[in-house]
Amino acid sequence: MFEMKNYKKTLLGSIVAFFIGTSCCWLTSLAIWIGGATFIGTIVSLIEDVQVLLIGLGIILLIVTIFFFLREGKKKSAENNA
Repeated sequence: MFEMKNYKKTLLGSIVAFFIGTSCCWLTSLAIWIGGATFIGTIVSLIEDVQVLLIGLGIILLIVTIFFFLREGKKKSAENNA
């Protein structure tokens, strides 16, 4: 009379259909993420040799920025007092 369905096959088929049906969206995104990570890894390996120089340049730019910030602050306080 009533036949028992195999729900495990139905569930598995639904999951497979879901992944295949939505693969146009998430598969391209995954490819872009993996490609981006590979690109960043390549750049890091190229920059590795000059890393110390880049850190030194960053410290020098930080000092120059603080100098200009403090100098501008002194100018504004002198204008406000005058």
